[in-house]
Amino acid sequence: MTAADGLALAREGYEDAATDWADGAEIVYGPLADALLARAPELVDRLVLDVGAGTGAVSRRLVAAGAHVVAVDASWSMLAHSAAGRPPAVVGDINRLPLVDGAVDGAAAAFVLNHVADPVAALTELCRVVRPGGFVVASVFSAADPSAAKSAIDGALARAGWEPPQWYQFIKSVGDRVGSAARMSDAACAAHLEQVDVVEGRVRTGVTDPRDIVRYRLSQPQNARFVAGLSQAARRQVIDECMAAVAATGEAFDPGVVLLAAST
Repeated sequence: MTAADGLALAREGYEDAATDWADGAEIVYGPLADALLARAPELVDRLVLDVGAGTGAVSRRLVAAGAHVVAVDASWSMLAHSAAGRPPAVVGDINRLPLVDGAVDGAAAAFVLNHVADPVAALTELCRVVRPGGFVVASVFSAADPSAAKSAIDGALARAGWEPPQWYQFIKSVGDRVGSAARMSDAACAAHLEQVDVVEGRVRTGVTDPRDIVRYRLSQPQNARFVAGLSQAARRQVIDECMAAVAATGEAFDPGVVLLAAST
């Protein structure tokens, strides 16, 4: 599969997903954005590219920190969500960003590298558009520390008849390529980034209520479309089963994450 094929599949998954994502998924992705940007250098007055911006969790935090932001995402509909209150944005592919060399002071890529077939090529492209001496920060989920709550919800959905759509199968097939500190470090070095610093561990999100954990997981497009297609009674039953499964884990939703910080 070519990079373009992979992009087309990933884009398919996130079309028309913006409202559910902003209302549910950002419960978790907001705190994860905080963890990512905690690894960035001083942001005041820096021009920063938010790659894979989605509905703007990272962009909002960059702006709050005093940065000037340009957002890029493969999905127009994600960028269009609440666009009037968001930074300038452009539809683009992380493998071929629509920016000239050295256009920005830094780049943030939250949970994007786990969606591409060639993360080294994607990191090389980030390095190209960031000026020499700038920074790149990126995050992906850890392959070594899967969430018990996520697995519990996916199991409940599977029992109700859910099957992974093709685009999601593709994302899962490439997701582990930088899913450890060692793999992320190797990819960053191969992309000729400098001062590579990678940490791996759980991030405390503060999300503890099973209702919020289920809301987060069911708002993601691979699940939201399935749940929306159920009858009202079946939907209620699935949601109840998901909450019971999450409660049985006895865990907060603190996912394992790999966090990269590097300079160009």
